[in-house]
Amino acid sequence: MESKKPACIERVMSKSTGLNRSMKMKAAVMTGVGGTIGTGLFLSSGDVLATAGPVGAILLYIIGGVIAWLMTCCLGEMSAAMPVAGSLQAYTTEFIGPAMGFTIGWVNWVGGAATISAQVVASAIIMRDIIPNSPTWMWIIVFAVVLFGVNLLDAKLFGNISFWASTIKILMIVAFIIVGAAMAFGGFGSEGTAVGSESLLGENVSLLAICGCVLTAFYAYAGTEIVASTAGELEDEKKMGKAINTTIAVLIAAVVLCIVIVCLLLPADQADVLGSPFVYIFRNAGLNGAALVVNIVVLTSALTSGNYFVYGCARYLWSMAKFGQAPKFFAKTSKKGVPVRALLVSMIFGMLAIIAEFVAEDTVYLFIVYFIGGGNIFMYSVICIDQYRFRKRYIAEGGKVEDLPYKTPLFPLVPILGVIAFALMLVATLVDPGERLGILVCAICYTCIFIGAKIFVKKKGGEAANIDL
Repeated sequence: MESKKPACIERVMSKSTGLNRSMKMKAAVMTGVGGTIGTGLFLSSGDVLATAGPVGAILLYIIGGVIAWLMTCCLGEMSAAMPVAGSLQAYTTEFIGPAMGFTIGWVNWVGGAATISAQVVASAIIMRDIIPNSPTWMWIIVFAVVLFGVNLLDAKLFGNISFWASTIKILMIVAFIIVGAAMAFGGFGSEGTAVGSESLLGENVSLLAICGCVLTAFYAYAGTEIVASTAGELEDEKKMGKAINTTIAVLIAAVVLCIVIVCLLLPADQADVLGSPFVYIFRNAGLNGAALVVNIVVLTSALTSGNYFVYGCARYLWSMAKFGQAPKFFAKTSKKGVPVRALLVSMIFGMLAIIAEFVAEDTVYLFIVYFIGGGNIFMYSVICIDQYRFRKRYIAEGGKVEDLPYKTPLFPLVPILGVIAFALMLVATLVDPGERLGILVCAICYTCIFIGAKIFVKKKGGEAANIDL
């Protein structure tokens, strides 16, 4: 006889029904990988290399991967136990309180919509590099229509497209690592400029420069949590933990190896955010045909990443509507189970990227990255707190740790280290004026959301329990 689930799990699960469970585990993994690997790696890494230097850049991406792992372990336990769409908002509502759940839901949605903007701006920058003097506004419109159209598909078809698009992206990354290693150590493309391992070992690392790139480097891992948004549509919900573990392992390996190759082959003074450092490497080597191919791959990566965030944002807004934290209007789905209304509004908000047509694209892009980074520090800290409180509540309500489909390792050390790591990251960002401005704007926006949430919850009343253990 199956044991009764603790009340906290039943409450969260009961609020998140209505989507079709038709997505395969491999598609969920590729949604997470594809949604994360994008311009944070292929474009922003140029700014990190130029500012922090090769050794500083490698250290930042390794540290970022470890911190992302801490958060993902916490998310993995909750997503495996309670596989629901809009998971971050649902968990926070239950384990911290309705007001904070309201806040984290909207923080997640705003950050996701801003990421759509960042990917579209980056795509326009890349297209301008491929086709010089082409109008930015034209590419923004074209890409917006494509992203919206793909997201009108049902979850199974979307998952299949996501899988193959991300598979191609991963294959291209593997190819870059192999070719890049041949260029660095085997003499392939030797007419190009290479940094070399000797230069790396002798470089002085500036702590201030590293602190000034914390948000930009961590942006390469922003979106790791999007794999959890597939939980409500995963065909076999018991595979959620495996999906999250596989996602973070692939991400860390891909990002760190790529950054090492970039730092070996591209001098820091040749890197910037006006083009991909991956493209610069092949141009330096005289391989212009390869540079064009890489540019196309980077463009595809930006668009697929933006595509996943369109998917995630629609589910976040749909979930908030189901919890009464957004208008019920957004809880409506099509016959295919697609939350079309939430999708449309998310897409419209994400098109703030049009501002880039009137302001310098690189400036807009970096500010959006900083803004997203500030929101992620807050959101990921809350995930760690959620997991800590979930485990305590789960045990108090009679649950057994050995029954959890996935267990956060080294509990409670991992969630505690996660909160500390994000706090240190926040302090580090205050060194750089650009990152400091992004954090300030984040703080103002999200404080206003929280105040509004407190007023809303006090007026409407909270639906989730908030047992203080």
